[in-house]
Amino acid sequence: MLLGKPFRSFALASLAAAGLVSSPCLGQTVRSLSGTRVEVFAHVPAARAMAVCGDALYVGTKGNGVYGVPLTGAPAVRAASGLAAPNGVACLGNRLYVASRDRISSFTPISGGGLANRADLPVRLPNLAHHGLRYIRAGPDGRLYISIGSPCNICQPEGLQGTIVSMSPTGGEFRRVAWGIRNSVGFDWDGGVMYFTDNGADGMGDDTPPDELNELQPGAFYGFPYFGGRVRLRGFEAAAPPAPQVPPAYEFQAHVATLGIHFYRGTMFPELRGEALIAEHGSWNRSIPVGYQVVRLRIGSSRSGNGQSFLSGVGRPVDVQELPDGSIVVSDDTGGRIWRVSR
Repeated sequence: MLLGKPFRSFALASLAAAGLVSSPCLGQTVRSLSGTRVEVFAHVPAARAMAVCGDALYVGTKGNGVYGVPLTGAPAVRAASGLAAPNGVACLGNRLYVASRDRISSFTPISGGGLANRADLPVRLPNLAHHGLRYIRAGPDGRLYISIGSPCNICQPEGLQGTIVSMSPTGGEFRRVAWGIRNSVGFDWDGGVMYFTDNGADGMGDDTPPDELNELQPGAFYGFPYFGGRVRLRGFEAAAPPAPQVPPAYEFQAHVATLGIHFYRGTMFPELRGEALIAEHGSWNRSIPVGYQVVRLRIGSSRSGNGQSFLSGVGRPVDVQELPDGSIVVSDDTGGRIWRVSR
């Protein structure tokens, strides 16, 4: 882990005075790096994954719609409706791809944050609600990557459950690229290598098993439901795994709920170049809550811990993305806000 600059604290009351937010969230105070500005960029109900496409930031949700936020900072518009939990969004070429619980759809972005010309790809995903929020990204190879969660806390996945799959932009050449995953809701590439988060199991105590960051090795098995990190999971302690486990590249504190990850590539924050920014959604069943922040991590600097706090006090972070000017946006699905960190 790297040691960074001291934090500067922003009281939410002062942000409210500026018309940015109406009340404190979870009794928190907004904190980020010294010399930064933290503000609400947009209001989006149940805001989840984000992607810049054309002249807008598109935001998936847990509801039935996708929103577009013009990069000029104009209010968000409802760009698409009638979808089943369209959590995932990804831009590839001149199309926005949306990963709903049961399918992948593509749209043409239009001026002002709108979407047009919906087309559903000829791919059907397991339509299960438990861990059914799909995440999608476009890889450097021009293919789409989608995570499919295991529909349980600890169980034996079936079929495509507990995998990451990839496909061509038309839905062809469909293949499984990783398996043995409990629930990944975030991945990004660094130096051509994909890294993905994975949420650990519940019900095994406050401090086990860890949440994970994994390095993709195509076709590899990542341990679930036999392992969480390097810990044997309840009910599978004596069971023989079907393949050797690829252990995590990094183990986080249990229950922080690591979700979106983004490797910073811009120039606004040169001290962050090459570091991973990871959203910790926060614990829901731990005796002392943990998470509720965005952390920064340089891959390979250590094998476990919790990274270094980059942004906290912004509700329950889901995803981290970068705008064309190098500023950083973070979605909060509980407060329904997109926060922007800039200089």
